[in-house]
Amino acid sequence: MRTRSVLALSVAAVGSVWFLGCRQALQITVPLELDPALGTFDVEAGVATQNKATSSLPESAVNIGSGSIAIDLGDITFTPADGGGGKGGVNLQAGDTIEVTVRIASLDDEETVCEDGEEYGPFIIELDENLDPESISPSRITFSANTIEIFNEREFALCIDVLSSQTGTLEIGQFTLRLGL
Repeated sequence: MRTRSVLALSVAAVGSVWFLGCRQALQITVPLELDPALGTFDVEAGVATQNKATSSLPESAVNIGSGSIAIDLGDITFTPADGGGGKGGVNLQAGDTIEVTVRIASLDDEETVCEDGEEYGPFIIELDENLDPESISPSRITFSANTIEIFNEREFALCIDVLSSQTGTLEIGQFTLRLGL
């Protein structure tokens, strides 16, 4: 599945600027909004599924020097199929999880991003007794130097792998990137 997702690299639009340490390194928070074709997963308990797309950062004379990725609880929803119950069961219980792994590769490697892309995750999403997302661990993962080089090319391939202990529909509206300039 191929779709296109675009980032708006704008401090004014995002409203988040971070000044860190004595050097006052500038970091901006940037939403990586996901097209529904990329961010929506019909999952079957215990069966991995994936979507991939290309994405881009806006043209800029500024190079990215560091960064990280996160999933915020407010950007995900899970709707259990038939009232929940993974693997044919009907009991809902706290402790069910969804694993989300993101892979990033250069645009030239779009066809193999799901196998060979730089891997970030899994992010473990814990579900409460109503199967609502309750927590995410880790909260943030730092990008490798290779991924930063790919981001500085401004276009890249993206793959998202999902594995759930429950059958249903997972929707991820966006990832949150923190990019150091």
